Amino acid sequence: MMRRRHKLDIKKLICSLSVVLLLPLAVLAEGDLNKQVDKPPKEHPALTDKQDDSKQSKPAAQVLDPKQFEFVRTNLVSTFYHELGHALIDMMDLPVLGQEEDAADVFSVVVIDELFKPKEALAINSGGAMGFKVDADDRMGKGREWDWADEHGPDMQRYYNIVCLTYGSNPDKRAGFAQEMGLPQDRADYCNGEYDLAKRGWNPVIKRIEDAKSGDSVSFRQTARTALQQRAAQVIATEVKLVNERFNLPKHLRVTVKRCSRGRNMYAFYSASRRKITVCTNYIDELYRTAPK
Repeated sequence: MMRRRHKLDIKKLICSLSVVLLLPLAVLAEGDLNKQVDKPPKEHPALTDKQDDSKQSKPAAQVLDPKQFEFVRTNLVSTFYHELGHALIDMMDLPVLGQEEDAADVFSVVVIDELFKPKEALAINSGGAMGFKVDADDRMGKGREWDWADEHGPDMQRYYNIVCLTYGSNPDKRAGFAQEMGLPQDRADYCNGEYDLAKRGWNPVIKRIEDAKSGDSVSFRQTARTALQQRAAQVIATEVKLVNERFNLPKHLRVTVKRCSRGRNMYAFYSASRRKITVCTNYIDELYRTAPK
């Protein structure tokens, strides 16, 4: 850690540079935007379309704990808009000056803040942040070190980034939230500026798809099996409907909820080659299992 004689100047410079690297340039969003796409090797194995079309078994009776399902719901909504961020970066050729995963996290917070009323936006973003903390706690509890070569940032860093942006969108009314989530004051001091920069970067992109004539540019299908999975799939279906009502994407996007092959990551992903967001039922089960009691 650096010893800082000029503490404030350096911190502001670092904060400004770190956020700029996460965002598409707003000035470029009005013209033709250039984008790096997801790399096919990073896609995780999933069932084939033929398997995806198999008959769904009737879900067994299952009593769901409301608190645990709320954790599932908020994480699924946050994850859906994160993957939508990847899709927009691909479809609109958006420039990404840094890690694409970070840019998608930022988009998720900003667009959720745009689409939902403040109380609901806070619930979704705080739930999404808690998902990363749960993963980090689980990893530490098992004595596993973070994979520093992974394309995603460390879970706790993503946790604090989401908390900071969520707080920064309305610091006057969300001081209690920042304190509850353990946001350090040194970071909190810059969160309003971070959110403003994030909004300036993503708002022109959001405006482009919002101003386009609305239509059914996003399609949805699901092959969920259990009662939990089918209820969770309905959460995604609701967001697909909202996106179709509010936006019109430049290209058709498919969204599916299905069982994925068990691999290193069985959560959710966007496939650039297929223009498809997949949410794994394995992920739904894992969210419910690990939800804070």
